[in-house]
Amino acid sequence: MKHFIVGILLLLPTPLAAQTERGPYARIAILRPHDGHTVDFEAGYIRHLEFHRQAKDTWVWYGWTIWAGERQRWFVYATFGHTAASLDSPVAPADDERDNISNVTPHAQFLGNAVYEYLPGLSRGTGEPQPTARLELTTVDLVPGAARAFESALSAEQSRLQNETLWYRMVAGGTAPRY
Repeated sequence: MKHFIVGILLLLPTPLAAQTERGPYARIAILRPHDGHTVDFEAGYIRHLEFHRQAKDTWVWYGWTIWAGERQRWFVYATFGHTAASLDSPVAPADDERDNISNVTPHAQFLGNAVYEYLPGLSRGTGEPQPTARLELTTVDLVPGAARAFESALSAEQSRLQNETLWYRMVAGGTAPRY
């Protein structure tokens, strides 16, 4: 189990344009800025968000900078509430990648990019993180065959949750099972 605390980077916690249909899927990615490139990375990421705005991207993008632990200064970005169909309709992928290569990847390494399914029966919240100065992101990698027992344990504790707690199961983009 990996824990790390992230602080919201106030680059884009608001929509570029409204999404019309809600679904259970989220895309979550992690980047690690190269040593000494944090300022250049942030500037490049802001330029990349401008590309999304100009491309009339309808997805809402969130970004957080990890502020504590062994992953300090790493960056997590995500988009939530997608249907399977909306995941098939991103901005032009080739243009998005070209802009990413120009603005972001010279200053950071991609460490993961996956699609996750929101698990409302194990969670407390809407599936989209509420604005907060600090949040905790926990990644849990399980041995194959342990998912059912893990979800049962989470379900047994769900009624005791006091604060927003959002659980997602990875469905594409990495070694499963991951939560």
